[in-house]
Amino acid sequence: MKTVADYIADQQAVALRLQCVLQALEELNVQSIAPEAQSTLILVARGMAEDLNTSLDSVNLPKGDAA
Repeated sequence: MKTVADYIADQQAVALRLQCVLQALEELNVQSIAPEAQSTLILVARGMAEDLNTSLDSVNLPKGDAA
């Protein structure tokens, strides 16, 4: 079972991947290219943010020292 620290580290990894998706989206937007890809990245980022939000909700955090 995962410790609370491991659980939080997993969420931090998701946040880092979300940051990368948003950086890619920003680059496409700045260059005004690939509007279809931009739309897809927006949907991907939204899903990642929703999942991260759910995972960090206090009711979903590991209880005690294990998940």
